[in-house]
Amino acid sequence: MWKSLIDELIEIGKVSGAAGVKGEIKLYHYSGERERLAGIRELFFKSEEESEPYPVDSVRYVGNGKTPIIKSARIADRNAAEALVGKRVFVRQRDLAPLDEDSYYVRDLIGAEVYGADNALLGTVKEIVDNPAHDILVVERESGDFMLPFVDVFITSIQFGTDGGPARVTATLPDGLTEARP
Repeated sequence: MWKSLIDELIEIGKVSGAAGVKGEIKLYHYSGERERLAGIRELFFKSEEESEPYPVDSVRYVGNGKTPIIKSARIADRNAAEALVGKRVFVRQRDLAPLDEDSYYVRDLIGAEVYGADNALLGTVKEIVDNPAHDILVVERESGDFMLPFVDVFITSIQFGTDGGPARVTATLPDGLTEARP
């Protein structure tokens, strides 16, 4: 079942801890926007053994309203919640609130071609590293991967192809960023 769902699932975060004794989980939510979780009806956890949905009974927020605490009847107690810590959390894309005009899902950038300001192809986005200060694009190329901070000072534009082709990221890089290190 998991493989058939993969195209319709969006990764929204990971379980960061258990809350209380009744089986609630704390969610480290990638977007941080409360509105994004408003229509969530079920969760999926990345695991080869587990692909069944966990119906969402309730969502509440703690920590200045930023940390979602989620309850599902399938998570019976604190021990069950603790067993999920570190798991990646997915939801059906249809359950998420619509994106703003200039927004996109992280998965939409995987495979994007990265070009320099001189229009030279630098590589392809291989993964995105969640970093406390800002996300980092890992750009793959034949001579070795390099890490590109995903901040406005370096990323000048992101364009999504209308023909289904890969996204195009244009970046202005500081000297030496792509040079191989010993």
